[in-house]
Amino acid sequence: MQRTRAVRHQKKRKMRPEYRIILFGSGLIFLLVVYFAGSLIFKSEERVYSEPLLRISSLDELDDKTREAAELFLRIARDQGLNVTITETYRTQERQDYLYTQGRTRGGAVVTWTRNSRHTKRDAFDIAKDSPGHEYDDTAFFKKCAEIGESIGLEAGFYWKSGQQDMPHFQMTTFGKLIYPEGYERSGKGK
Repeated sequence: MQRTRAVRHQKKRKMRPEYRIILFGSGLIFLLVVYFAGSLIFKSEERVYSEPLLRISSLDELDDKTREAAELFLRIARDQGLNVTITETYRTQERQDYLYTQGRTRGGAVVTWTRNSRHTKRDAFDIAKDSPGHEYDDTAFFKKCAEIGESIGLEAGFYWKSGQQDMPHFQMTTFGKLIYPEGYERSGKGK
């Protein structure tokens, strides 16, 4: 009898499925907390802009992953014969608020539907067709650009629901992954 008891104690206990789910969920929550806390603690230096309402179009103002995506997007678009120009990258919160008032409390057409833009987080850029006088009137151009953007892991505002559609807008999501199509490799920068 004692021998049977000893054998029983030697068997490895299995964890109940519901405990596995709880353990997995707890681990996932822990990782998310560490990730977001780290992004707050190790936030890049805040830059001061002497004219915060000015439009910024430099790719250097984007975070590394979004800048790399924008560079790849431009390479592919140009290879496909699309004359694309970047019109805006980072926006100060002051500029975002200013744009939000347009068409609401200030004259002009509504140009943005939010005060909480990915531009203010350095995760978004806007484009236009590099054709003076016809920068925004070619829907087929923006559709082709949206297809390129989506194929490499960007979210294209072209596909947003009616009322929020933003044809020139592209953004990298928080957990988005940049996809290099066949024939394209990472540039030496940022490897």
